[in-house]
Amino acid sequence: MKQFEFSLDRLLKVKRQLERLAEMEQLRAREAVDRARANLQEFREQLTRVADQLNASIGRPMAAFQWTSVYDLADRLGQSIRTSEQEVTETEQKFLAAAQERAQIATEVEALANLRQQQWTQWRQGAQKADQDRLDEIGMRQWQAARGETMGGPQSPS
Repeated sequence: MKQFEFSLDRLLKVKRQLERLAEMEQLRAREAVDRARANLQEFREQLTRVADQLNASIGRPMAAFQWTSVYDLADRLGQSIRTSEQEVTETEQKFLAAAQERAQIATEVEALANLRQQQWTQWRQGAQKADQDRLDEIGMRQWQAARGETMGGPQSPS
């Protein structure tokens, strides 16, 4: 009997490679989200430190250039926080898209793998049936040959 062949093996192999690439892309997207969140947290912590310094200065005279400098720093930090929040949102969306892409490809791979398994099972059952049919045929021939010998050779119709 011929060897099992799955006609979609090449496609399955390509889809598995695409699945690995999608997994790597999802990991990169997750890392980008983590970096964006870390940057946002750092800006928020800097702003908190500036606010704490201002609170500590309450009641003490402050030169105009100091006030302007602190105000400009707080304003730049506020703008950085808004930009970082937007970056977090964008990277999270990219991560979700990468996760959906990976899930789609994984579903396709699973479907192809299941189809391959089903076809292999059918092929194996067919091969076992063919083997059994051959064995039955051999057994039948041996039985007929043995029967013919015990009855005194071939019989002619009377």
